[in-house]
Amino acid sequence: MRIRSRIAVVGGVPVAVAAVIAVAGGLLLARSERVYESAVLAGSVYRDVLAATAARIDYLQVAPVDRASRADRFEKMSASAAAELWRLDEAGSAGAHRPEVERATGVLDRYVDQMRSFIQVTAANDDAVADMGLHAATLMALTDRARERQHAANVDSLGSLTEADQRLRDSRDVVDGAHELREAMLDLQRAEAQHVADLGFGTGPFGSGRSATAGDFRIAIDRLTATADQLQAALGRTDPLADRYPAKDAAARYASTVAALQSAVADLRAANAERDAALSRFETAAQALAGMSKDGTGSGSPAGALGERMLAEQVIRTLPVVRALVLTGTLDRQPDVTFLSSLLPSLRLPLEGLYQAQARATASYQALDAAQRAGAEAASAIEALTARILMVKSTGYTAIQDEVVQLIAYAIQANDTEQETQNVAVVALRLGRRAANAVAVRDSEEADRIVADTGTLLATVRGLPMSPLLQDEVLSAIRNWRDSLRRTAEGLRRLNQLLVAMDRDADTLVETARQLDETFRDEAARIGELLTRILIVGATIGLLLGGGAAAVVARSISRPVLRLQRQMTRLAEDPLAGPIDGTRRQDEFGAMARAAAFFIREIGLREQAARQAKDRADRALEDLRRIQADLIQAEKMASLGALVAGVAHEINTPLGNALMGATHLQDRLTSVGRLADEGVLRRGDFADFHATADELARLMVLNLRQAGELVQSFKQVAADQTSGEGRHFSLKPYLEDLATSLSPSWRRGGHSLRVECPDPIEVDGYPGVLAQILTNLVMNSIAHGYEDGRQGQLLIAATPVGPDIVELVYADDGKGIAPDDLGRVFDPFFTTRRGAGNTGLGLHIVYNLVLNRLGGRVVVESTLGNGVRFTIRFPRRFATDNLMPLVEAQSSLEH
Repeated sequence: MRIRSRIAVVGGVPVAVAAVIAVAGGLLLARSERVYESAVLAGSVYRDVLAATAARIDYLQVAPVDRASRADRFEKMSASAAAELWRLDEAGSAGAHRPEVERATGVLDRYVDQMRSFIQVTAANDDAVADMGLHAATLMALTDRARERQHAANVDSLGSLTEADQRLRDSRDVVDGAHELREAMLDLQRAEAQHVADLGFGTGPFGSGRSATAGDFRIAIDRLTATADQLQAALGRTDPLADRYPAKDAAARYASTVAALQSAVADLRAANAERDAALSRFETAAQALAGMSKDGTGSGSPAGALGERMLAEQVIRTLPVVRALVLTGTLDRQPDVTFLSSLLPSLRLPLEGLYQAQARATASYQALDAAQRAGAEAASAIEALTARILMVKSTGYTAIQDEVVQLIAYAIQANDTEQETQNVAVVALRLGRRAANAVAVRDSEEADRIVADTGTLLATVRGLPMSPLLQDEVLSAIRNWRDSLRRTAEGLRRLNQLLVAMDRDADTLVETARQLDETFRDEAARIGELLTRILIVGATIGLLLGGGAAAVVARSISRPVLRLQRQMTRLAEDPLAGPIDGTRRQDEFGAMARAAAFFIREIGLREQAARQAKDRADRALEDLRRIQADLIQAEKMASLGALVAGVAHEINTPLGNALMGATHLQDRLTSVGRLADEGVLRRGDFADFHATADELARLMVLNLRQAGELVQSFKQVAADQTSGEGRHFSLKPYLEDLATSLSPSWRRGGHSLRVECPDPIEVDGYPGVLAQILTNLVMNSIAHGYEDGRQGQLLIAATPVGPDIVELVYADDGKGIAPDDLGRVFDPFFTTRRGAGNTGLGLHIVYNLVLNRLGGRVVVESTLGNGVRFTIRFPRRFATDNLMPLVEAQSSLEH
């Protein structure tokens, strides 16, 4: 039963004297009901307009796939508001307010049309943003493909460089082997000549008065054979037609002639000894026959017959001539000298032995001469072979050296190309992030600036030495992305214009609905006051008769009101506490309950929208963190790439010096060889060549050792920096190797880097992490700490703090950090030189590596003009079971 019916019952119960008052009250109640219905309609219009506005706001904020439901809700709420405005216009109680209702209806129609245009522009914008995403993904894929292709080219170049280096080593082994084979042959020739000369002088090559022994010859022959084997093996590695240079055969042939010479010298020694013995016997027999001693004094023995004595005396006179003829091997050519001796019977046998000994000595001399000629021929063969090898292989050695230098230069250029390709991806990511932010906040001017900045990226890509087809694809992707962004910027401007107009119309609608609602509520309140006065009079008259009925009616009215009050209080605290009772009632309390339920449902929907917005924000934050991690990884690879390029540039200097020395030595060697071939080589020329060769060899060894040490230190640091694995290492040598690897960077600006560290500091941790930290600090000082042309001093000092903590201090004497920036240096993306291409991630990476990878702490101290000082404390052994005591020990650093 409705309230007016109950009041009518209460008014009908009194006596007839209250009939007129009851009729008047009924008329007033009817008027009040119509005014109240108009107020309810105005409130519904107000709520529907707010709901439509909320749907429009949600439509802009949600993802494109969820916007259809928001558009449907807007259409539903706007249609509901239009229907309620029409009902309000048709209501009789709204006649005085019909102009406001008609104006609100017109504004609502315009608002709906604007929303539909807004939906079309937003859809076009979403398509443009989707196109931007597709083109950005295509650009990333193309840059990755270009970088991978360039990386593969770099790997191939490295393989070619390694192969060329091996061929250079093999060619050098061939040239050195040819020189060593020639030296071994010359030493063996000198030993042969001295060995033969010892037959007449008795001196040797190994010291005055000592001849070459069989062991000495064995050592020299073994050296010759081993040198020939090494040369033949090197030729086999470098020349497929190595059989053209039979070094082993030539050495074996010469070794066999040396053995034959040794045998001939031994035979000649024995023949000479036998000849000397036969000569002594002949002279003794002649002297004995003449009655004389060997030294020419009388022996006291009786003389023979007078004739034999006279012949003997004549023989004695011919003894010097006989000795000379025997020693010269011409005794058989002078038979008249020994004619008298042949007449004496006692001298015939010694004379015959003398002739036999001379014949044997002559044969031995002939055998020695043949052995010497064969050895000379074998040595000449070795000399010709080594000369041919040196002439052919020296040219190839020079060509391989030039090839190695060209490959090194190409590797440096290819690495720079790969780095520039990576930078294109980084710049594209930055532009994409800026574009996403501009679209999110609907900043069309920022979008126009990004479109202008895309021209710089296009110019950079046009200057890259990459494949023309791939370059055209990258340029096309950038242009398509720019065109999509330009369309998005135009859509953003249109959206902003529509939003301004829609906000203005929404405000007008809300204000009109609110004013109508307040007006109808005020009128209803006035009718209620008049009705109250009439009822008071009627109640006074019919108090006794209508008291009971009034009490029942009051109870039926107060109970649902109190119940609705309690439920509204509970739902105000928790909108999800439960449904509202009485929504199925058909009286005013049912309308109030339905209105309250609608209000609570709207609050719940808005809370749900707020949760969804929070989830979207969380996903966006996760995407931002992932992009930040990608940028940090790109910054790491850029740092390592700069280190590689610097070290490659630094290696060129010692390699160039070594190449210059080798070329000069080759020219001098050719000149000396030409003088030797012409037979005009003087001792002074050879001494000058020896001094020059010694100096050039020392220069080449020094420069090559320097290049090797630089490469070794770089390999150690680069391997640790890329692997990221933990190991046990000594801190001081590692810091010195790191300083050497970074020398191309700080030496280029004229800076100096000093390492101070006591020897016995052993660390069980991550050397690659430590290398990356110090590399970022050194690069940060070079980039930010010094003006152009100013030279600075950098310091890396390490000291133990207790048994388990190491304190590492890095300092420079640059211009320092401003006090306002000192507290933000570790923040990600904070940099004072963003215009120079810096990302602001270097010190943020340092902070994360020290905290998460080393388990330590880092503190920065600086004043303007006095440089900067970074103090890092970390445990010697990083493990989870020692973190808590180490953190307590490090707490003194922050105080």
